[in-house]
Amino acid sequence: MRILHLYRPLLPATRAQSIQILGTCHGLASLGCEVTLLAETGGRTIAPEAVLEAHGLPPVRGLNLALFQRANPAAAGWWFRAGVLKWLVSGGGEPSVIYARNKRYAAQIGAWTRTPIVIEAHEVDSEQASERGDDPSALRALEERVFRRAAAVVSNCEGTLSLLREAHGDGLPALQRAVHNATAASRARAHRPGPEPVVGYAGSLRAYKGMSTLLEATRRLDVVVVEALGGSDEERRRLAGTPVRLLGEVPYGEVPDHLARWRAALLPLDDDLFGRRLCNPIKLWEYLAVGLPVVAADLPTLREVLGPEQASWYRPGDPASMASAIERALGPGAPRTTRLRTWEDRAGEVLEVLEAVAR
Repeated sequence: MRILHLYRPLLPATRAQSIQILGTCHGLASLGCEVTLLAETGGRTIAPEAVLEAHGLPPVRGLNLALFQRANPAAAGWWFRAGVLKWLVSGGGEPSVIYARNKRYAAQIGAWTRTPIVIEAHEVDSEQASERGDDPSALRALEERVFRRAAAVVSNCEGTLSLLREAHGDGLPALQRAVHNATAASRARAHRPGPEPVVGYAGSLRAYKGMSTLLEATRRLDVVVVEALGGSDEERRRLAGTPVRLLGEVPYGEVPDHLARWRAALLPLDDDLFGRRLCNPIKLWEYLAVGLPVVAADLPTLREVLGPEQASWYRPGDPASMASAIERALGPGAPRTTRLRTWEDRAGEVLEVLEAVAR
């Protein structure tokens, strides 16, 4: 089967969206599909093999990773359109499907071809606009147009899928499936915590990720060290001078070794639309691949993956509850689970949907 992944990620990257897209494409190619992904490098000169290596992925036959290697957004746009058109006209009668992570691209390309389009949705933009107090009408119109054209929809979790059903009802394609994220098999590690009582967090440091609760909880802990990997320069500036030890950006390939040295790991989220219904964090799968005790916000999105005895749960927005959960996670007999869900595992679930609609 021929698959065009309709997105234009920046690669290599530490951004979760780009990691997930490349990992899924690699997994589909590993299962015997011919997968095309058009990506940018931000002006860096780098070979496709080096991009895969940076993400802990081996070379795989069937993955056509095309890279635009100039820092020219306008030229990148033309290059991307040309690449899509080339893919559309080069099918040769093989079963083909477009797997779209971007709704605007899907709306544009849907007018050019009869090739089936499967939408992967990690968000419901119109509902998020309403939550912010913005006018959702333009986003809702785009969603309606895209879902009318789509042959199927894949979401990142059950919460996203249920919100799509509430927002669009019969306007969704009949074939719908929630497929969780994953991680690369090469990122599994044995948990070997260091002598310090370190509990860590990996990822962006945006406010809606529960950062205010984390800061207040940290101030309640005497001997515990809280580390944070990642975050933008601006996000780290806002946290400068707080009790959180900021490690900054760490090369993606080195992150699992940092995780393996932590005593426990944090999954803070706020009880908002994103935290309650729209997320399936890649960091969760990386924590599980190491077997870390996890401190998790008690929200349905995380309960989809973790059982009652597989995490130290806390009430979102409650610093005292989080501090108590951290102490439990660092104590003897802390709840934990080890689970390796690979991109090939995820790709197998996606492929079932793609095979059902391909022609």
